[in-house]
Amino acid sequence: MATSKEWTDQYNPFNSAKLMAQIPKWRKIIRGEEIPAPTLVTIDPINSCNYGCTWCNAEYILDKNTGKIGDSTLEEIADYLPKWGVDAVCIAGGGEPLIHPYLGKLVGKLAEGNVKSGIVTNGLYLDRHMDYLNNCTWVGVSMDCASQETLEKLKKAKQGDFDRTIKGIEKLASLGGTLGGPGQGHGVSYKYLLHPGNVSEVYEAAKIARETGCRNLHIRPFGTPWDQVGQKPKDTFSIGDLEEFNDQIERARELETDTFKVFGITHKFDGNFRKQNEFDTCHAIFMTGVFMPPQSSEGKYSFGLCCDRRGDEGLTLPDLTSTSQVTDFWGSEEHWKMFDKIKPENCPRCTYQPHNQIFEKAVEEDNMTVDFI
Repeated sequence: MATSKEWTDQYNPFNSAKLMAQIPKWRKIIRGEEIPAPTLVTIDPINSCNYGCTWCNAEYILDKNTGKIGDSTLEEIADYLPKWGVDAVCIAGGGEPLIHPYLGKLVGKLAEGNVKSGIVTNGLYLDRHMDYLNNCTWVGVSMDCASQETLEKLKKAKQGDFDRTIKGIEKLASLGGTLGGPGQGHGVSYKYLLHPGNVSEVYEAAKIARETGCRNLHIRPFGTPWDQVGQKPKDTFSIGDLEEFNDQIERARELETDTFKVFGITHKFDGNFRKQNEFDTCHAIFMTGVFMPPQSSEGKYSFGLCCDRRGDEGLTLPDLTSTSQVTDFWGSEEHWKMFDKIKPENCPRCTYQPHNQIFEKAVEEDNMTVDFI
């Protein structure tokens, strides 16, 4: 089923065409040669969460590993990243990153090294780190609803959580600093993981997002977690849900202003919001990585290669004790052997589908002759 257009202005942070800027770096992804550091990595400070979302894609890792990265190790990683050549960090998690008490200081430490940061959070604990969050480029607050009732139904929230989070968003959106920079790429994003249980609240969410000072409402469909691929899904979108979404987002777009936009990001799914992994191999594991809590007391942290497959032992270096181990691994034959084993058909909806498509079509095949501008 055809859906509404994703945006009204192509110059926005959710347009995967921005990946074309990485082509000069990606041309150096060659077996047996030195591979550049990724432009962006993810840091999962802690595997813990205050909610129990019905669609949780971190349920596997939360069940297997409830650890966290120590404060001094987070500082060590923050020192290492600019030296390695990383430009930006997405702070997310196998859970809720703001639970980690050092989170705010991590953001400040990254800023000292001129490493940009963005945070994905459910927002309940924004007040704990507010003094540091103006150092972020963006903060995405995963509200996923427009009411306390739906928050409780889909995320097992407690009474009062909705209002508390909205107040936090209002304060966050008023901050200056890097977060207050111009354009859609900065500021607070009201995130909305679309699900059959919240399709009817998209328009109301857009109203709340605009009223609280958010730069945008960012909507994308929920997906099946990696460890449940091949199983019968718990929830699916009906034709009625898809029609309702189209109606809701068209109404929401009427609320757009010069500083507030509505994004319905669906290009990583098919027309029925099911996974659409249209690429042959996963070179994305040479484009990004995830620093995550160690698996045991013997390690300081683990390093994963895919944010969609947290906890997959085949894509994880467990219990590392030094950042030099990441440097030594990157582009090594061990790294390439992990690449050889990946079968995209066995993966969930892929965050990195556009990365892999651009690599195959514009780097390997040079279909766009990108140097001829």
